[in-house]
Amino acid sequence: MNDATRLLDRHFPEIFWMGDQSRLQIALSYDDGPHPDDTPALLEVLHRHRVVATFSWLGERVKAHPELVQAAAAAGHQLMVHGYRHRSFLLENQMALHGMLDETRDLLAKYSGRDPAMITSVRPPFGHFSASLIQAFHAWGYQPVLGSIMPVHWMQPAALSIRQVVAQADAGALIVLHEALAGPSVATLTDAILSALTLRGLEFVTIDTLRQNRQR
Repeated sequence: MNDATRLLDRHFPEIFWMGDQSRLQIALSYDDGPHPDDTPALLEVLHRHRVVATFSWLGERVKAHPELVQAAAAAGHQLMVHGYRHRSFLLENQMALHGMLDETRDLLAKYSGRDPAMITSVRPPFGHFSASLIQAFHAWGYQPVLGSIMPVHWMQPAALSIRQVVAQADAGALIVLHEALAGPSVATLTDAILSALTLRGLEFVTIDTLRQNRQR
């Protein structure tokens, strides 16, 4: 785990950045979906490797693709909130933001058949947050989540992104990848990353599991 993430974890403990580094567990997550091309391809790769992941999705895209929510939930993946639209939370009125987070959570619950009370993780777009936003998240019943590894895979060759993730990944890592962006296929990246990391004996779990095991 890089030193920057450890420093952020110490200074902002209210945000979940990474898991327990003494456990051989790691979480793989995807922002910005669901996407009609990327999501089915990712579900196929994850199924083939027999791992679970976490999908951090936008309400407006959830509303457009309910069948993808159903498919991800049926496969046992975690669903979390990325906002209703891809806009910095710092630019939103807090009362309106609360409503958008709840609407996205309720859409995810509706299409997945899950209890909305169990959908509590939220990752702010662009990683933007403030002290008042962190307080608001907790007051509204949400757990803010960021991550420890996020290659800019939409802006660079696939080989470089794969190399970066494999080099940085270790016990407790929380990897953030993206759907719906240009660049190399995120499913192809995932396939290569999983092939490399499973050889190390790392267990892929959801963000909720990574967080729960750190709290024990």
